[in-house]
Amino acid sequence: MSKPLAVIGRLQYDAHTRIIDVESGYTMDQVVEACLAPAVGYQTRHPKPGATLLVRLTTDTDDAEPFPRTMTVEEAGLRHFQQIDVFVATDQ
Repeated sequence: MSKPLAVIGRLQYDAHTRIIDVESGYTMDQVVEACLAPAVGYQTRHPKPGATLLVRLTTDTDDAEPFPRTMTVEEAGLRHFQQIDVFVATDQ
């Protein structure tokens, strides 16, 4: 059974962070969509329309490995209010 969880999402090129509601069964692609929904078209633009966006843990050096796109929130071990980055894949 999927459980609700709130993460703090940081979208590439956006000055804001947002509390994003996700489910433990969401894939990282679904997490990306959840992070885009309250931001794009309201306070910011899509970082690069048409490009693949990935999710990684937020670190001081922004160099954490991205999670596989099909990995779930539960499989990634994300915790309530953990901060994540949503960013353009480097090959885009």
